[in-house]
Amino acid sequence: MAEFARLLPLSLRSVGNESGVNARWSGHLAATVTAIADLLAELTPEQWEAQSLCTGWRVRDVAGHLVWRLGSTKRELLGSAARAYLGHFVRPGRAIDAVSRAAAAAEPAQLVARLREIAAARAASGRGGITELTEAVVHGLDVAHPLGLTLPIHATAGGAVALRRSLIAPTEIKAVLRTRRLLATDADWSVGHGTPLRAPASELILFLFGRGPLPADTPPVQAPPEQPAG
Repeated sequence: MAEFARLLPLSLRSVGNESGVNARWSGHLAATVTAIADLLAELTPEQWEAQSLCTGWRVRDVAGHLVWRLGSTKRELLGSAARAYLGHFVRPGRAIDAVSRAAAAAEPAQLVARLREIAAARAASGRGGITELTEAVVHGLDVAHPLGLTLPIHATAGGAVALRRSLIAPTEIKAVLRTRRLLATDADWSVGHGTPLRAPASELILFLFGRGPLPADTPPVQAPPEQPAG
């Protein structure tokens, strides 16, 4: 699926049924956060302390960040970040790091339970935009990928995150997208233009967000020729 419009919020409607039009991504956000909670619930203590794809953050730090980022209101987000910023730091990034690590101090079971609560609340309220969905998808992969685990991401959610990133990506990523069309081999979406490059959706998303190299092309498997009858 390459068409721009099919991955925008209006694509969440059912064909021929305008009652399904929805500019929010709360359903996909809730499903992704639930998948992250399920993955975290199975980790060993050593895996919780393992390095994630976020520089300087362990798996538990990423979980803490998601709890803070997705479980707080806008007022709470601004307030906690401002307090950390004014109290100790001169850069907003360090303030976010501080509040994320503070949230990560909870026990693993508490972090998992909190993520499940957040998923349920998002599903019930209908609150959740593409920014929050991006946080969940990318940080979920930050946890899963270095542990060699698979995070199930709905094709529509992954495609929307990839599309949005392609529109606002840094120069070096956009340079690739001008000459290569990135096609997800396990999901019905693509971004970019030019020579096709086929790879799993997770690897393409990680590349788009600077978490990994440009994947190698995975040519489609050719079906064996039919044997003549008789």
